[in-house]
Amino acid sequence: MTCLLGVLAALLLPVGAAQAAPAAEDCVAVTEGRYAGTFTTAGKTHCLELPSPQGARIAALTSRGGAGLTVEVEVVDRNGTAQCTAGDLVRGECALTGTAPFRALVHADDTEATGPYGVHFVRTDVLQKECGTLPAGTFADDSGTVRLETGNGVFSHCLTIPADAHSTSELLRIRYSRPEDADLFPDYAITMIDTDGDGPSCYSHPTPGQQLRTDGLTSCSFTAGKAYTVLLEGQDVPRGHILDRRDVTAAARGCATSAATTVGAPAQTGTSGQSGALRCHRVTTAAATDRLHVDVRDAHDSTNMLIMDNAGGIACHPRTWACTPTGSTGYQVVTQAPENWSLPASYRLDAWRIATAAGPAADCKRVESVAYGYGPLTGTLSEERTGVCAVLPSVSGDRFRADITATDGGTDIPEPLLYTKAGTNLCTGRPSSYECQGSDQGLFVLALPDRTERTAYRAELVCTTAPCGSEQVTIGTITPTTVQSGTVATLTLQGTALGMSTTVQLTGGPAPLTAKTVSVSDDARTLKATVDLRTAPAGHWNISVSALNHQYAAGTLTVTPPPVSGLGTYKPVTPARLMDTRSGLGVPKAKVGQGGTVTLQVAGASGIPASGVTAVVLNVTATDPTTAGHVSVYPDGTPRSSASNLNFTAGQTIPNLVVVPVVNGKVGFYNNAGSVDLIADVAGYYTTDGSGSTYKPVTPARLMDTRSGLGVPKAKVGQGGTVTLQVAGAPGIPASGVTAVVLNVTATDPTTDSYVSVYPDGTTRTSASNLNFTAGQTIPNLVVVPVVNGKVSFYNNAGSVDLIADVAGYFTK
Repeated sequence: MTCLLGVLAALLLPVGAAQAAPAAEDCVAVTEGRYAGTFTTAGKTHCLELPSPQGARIAALTSRGGAGLTVEVEVVDRNGTAQCTAGDLVRGECALTGTAPFRALVHADDTEATGPYGVHFVRTDVLQKECGTLPAGTFADDSGTVRLETGNGVFSHCLTIPADAHSTSELLRIRYSRPEDADLFPDYAITMIDTDGDGPSCYSHPTPGQQLRTDGLTSCSFTAGKAYTVLLEGQDVPRGHILDRRDVTAAARGCATSAATTVGAPAQTGTSGQSGALRCHRVTTAAATDRLHVDVRDAHDSTNMLIMDNAGGIACHPRTWACTPTGSTGYQVVTQAPENWSLPASYRLDAWRIATAAGPAADCKRVESVAYGYGPLTGTLSEERTGVCAVLPSVSGDRFRADITATDGGTDIPEPLLYTKAGTNLCTGRPSSYECQGSDQGLFVLALPDRTERTAYRAELVCTTAPCGSEQVTIGTITPTTVQSGTVATLTLQGTALGMSTTVQLTGGPAPLTAKTVSVSDDARTLKATVDLRTAPAGHWNISVSALNHQYAAGTLTVTPPPVSGLGTYKPVTPARLMDTRSGLGVPKAKVGQGGTVTLQVAGASGIPASGVTAVVLNVTATDPTTAGHVSVYPDGTPRSSASNLNFTAGQTIPNLVVVPVVNGKVGFYNNAGSVDLIADVAGYYTTDGSGSTYKPVTPARLMDTRSGLGVPKAKVGQGGTVTLQVAGAPGIPASGVTAVVLNVTATDPTTDSYVSVYPDGTTRTSASNLNFTAGQTIPNLVVVPVVNGKVSFYNNAGSVDLIADVAGYFTK
């Protein structure tokens, strides 16, 4: 069969019933080539006697519209026996098997019409000299193109492809031009046929969303040693048709060549050129059993790729998303930004080897368990690190939700891919909601998306059908078996399919205790949980484990009496911001919702040691609450009491100084209603190692008042202004040995919304704040601030404000 390509499918008309053979004197003898005739009377049929001998094969091409009449052609032999259909004629498959001479019978589609018409006769069983050659081009340039014009009586063309001038697999590009004001809808067909009457096997690659293909690609498989005739049947109107062909086998010319890389390696870069321009990259790999991940990325997600294997077979049809070919040691990746798409200046080509015959790529992390999912992962993808991968022990039937966010404030997030062994991606959805199915040993990939060259991310696969993978929940031993009352104990649970939602409970005392799960090993076989025993009585407690709505008995825990502990001493630090939910500092970037809790790591942060900390002093600020509520700050891993530290109304910004015990190096923040942003600035900490300072209370006394000039000049503190107060040697405070001072600081009569920071004299001021206020508001807050040079400083951010400071006590060695 021939290969037929066209904007619209050809209308294949059946031959009418055989009619009596016309007398020779009623026929006009014609030659091969174009014939022009005219119907002077409506309803007539013209007889054209053909020069073609018996056994020949011919095409009869007619105009598909435009100037002249649209006609139908059938061929009969001298006896009137039908030889072929109209479809055979347009495809060049009309085999003349009857008795010569053969005659073409022509009549107008419209039986009432008169006027000129044309028929183009071409022999296809032998190459015709009148048909020009369609040369082979390369991907390095635009060579080998042939432009065919129609109009002014011309509606068809023929070309030849010599037997020794083509490969076994080629890519044809067909560009079509037409006037912008053309009223006639374009219609053309291109046919290829070899001298034996067979056409190549062709696949015309569709262009999404285009009714009229003005720039099309077609892949064809040719037979070696066969010559081909190319037939163009178009319209008798001014049109341009540009044809070119390129080898797409391993011998393709003009392809940049590079080897497949490891997952995430830097991409190859290509220049897009003009709209529709073809580029070629040849990617090689070590073995035909290798599986690749090939993707083309650009700033507009506009570059299509078509992938052919070594033999020129189609490995991936045109697409703008990743493809996973296998079965060849090399691939020709043909790229193109189709017409009318946004044209990128350049593009990047990822070609990763994601698997070999031995299994997923060795550079991909082997995950021990996906009982509850995988992750979270955090990192940055860029053109230096374009992707990350992991091998998951998933099984068929697993279901995962892919939670992926950009942690740098961007809008482009990595694309999740969960490949089966056959290279099928089982993740579907959009950036806001990806769902992934499991398969036996899935390969999870996060890839840098189109439109961006860098994205910071947080990604997690959450198993929605837990437990995922092949393991079920089992509960083994819990250690230690003996702990001391008055402590926060860490329990270690061994088992399988353990998760962060697995809980350890103690019963048998005055009230049950629930341990807080703090970590689970990668293989989901070791869980660590902390339990607060500071008020737990000594005795034997029963241990149970809750996992996936099932309870498991896990032995007993002996709690011994607590030791006698010493008193803590205070160590001031330079005020510093530890937490800000508005920016994601210290905790995730998000308001704390109703009933929500965030946990802040304080041990090891901003001057606080990693261990030995018993309590921390924080200035906590609530801002932009959606409703009235309160916040409680409490030790991590302990039951939260009803005590509150901050009470606020909707829209209010208000701070308060908080002294809170530290457990597990952390403190927790709970919001009871609405949602609110929280800020925490550290002022100091307590320790039991004896290295800190002790607190000395004094009779409260006023040390500073800018309204009267007490302690500092008489004047409001202006925008960006600072005043410095001498505290050492002030009433009740010694002149030396003071490490920190406790002040009740009041802002009054501010001219605009602002904040005040109190910090050690002579040090660099940080972003920490102590008072936040609105215009006209009077508001106090307790401040503990280190003393340097015997002084402390007060900074106002905006407008002007009067400041008052009353001393409550001090710390000294």
